[in-house]
Amino acid sequence: MKMNVSGTGLKSILSILCGFLLQGQVWSQSTVMQSEEGDTAGEAKARVLVVPFHQIRYYFSDCDKQIAERNKMQLPEIRQSFMLGMDYATENRLDKEHEPLNLAQMRDSIDKAYFAQFYDNVSYAYEAPTRSLTFKQKGGKKKKSPAKIGKKTGGKGVKLGDAGNYTTLESADEQYMRLKWTKPEFLQALATTYELDYIITINQFEIKTNYEKCIDRELGKYARTIKIHYNIFRPDGELLQGEVVSAHYNSTKDDINAIIQDNFGVLADFVMQSLPKK
Repeated sequence: MKMNVSGTGLKSILSILCGFLLQGQVWSQSTVMQSEEGDTAGEAKARVLVVPFHQIRYYFSDCDKQIAERNKMQLPEIRQSFMLGMDYATENRLDKEHEPLNLAQMRDSIDKAYFAQFYDNVSYAYEAPTRSLTFKQKGGKKKKSPAKIGKKTGGKGVKLGDAGNYTTLESADEQYMRLKWTKPEFLQALATTYELDYIITINQFEIKTNYEKCIDRELGKYARTIKIHYNIFRPDGELLQGEVVSAHYNSTKDDINAIIQDNFGVLADFVMQSLPKK
């Protein structure tokens, strides 16, 4: 999945990643601060491997052209930015009791080999989601961009203004894209090499425009939905969580940094809350 990135696109991607680093103090406590405070000293953290969605096979969008034009990027760079954005958002949301391992970002030769082989050793199929998730908003720290965060099942009566971002588990989503381990020996090798406690796989990414839900026809504002399909596994392949979760925003926000920073963190929150502690 190697791709050429233009100068403009590279700057945009770097800007996105810098945004995650700058927001790290708001989104999660840093490992360094935890160590200095002593509240995690001597405690073993659960090692969690994060694997992103395949940028070609399981990426679906009807608005990449508009987003690319707005950000002066090539279409493949949009996919790459969303993959990296979701990757880093998930990693950032791992709390102090977890040690994230980002398979797509690790640079040793063995890491690259595992990542290159990963998608050939798994398969995907639609199944009913686990639906055991219940999101609870935590008070205290707030994001710079206000958002409505909570569980909504029908989508009725929801207004999408300029700051109308919110996340939901949609009752209409009766299926999600599940990852299946087709070669147990590959999973065993992966788990042993990295001494894993859990594996998070982002299986499918969707971003779609709802042209029937017009917020402002004159300005061309429409509701958009970002969906991620994910699994949480134990290292022996036991499925702990399988779900599809949605984030909603309006189409005037085609700045790719704003899309990622306003939505991907709250999507990752849904994933993180169903991750067991060690």
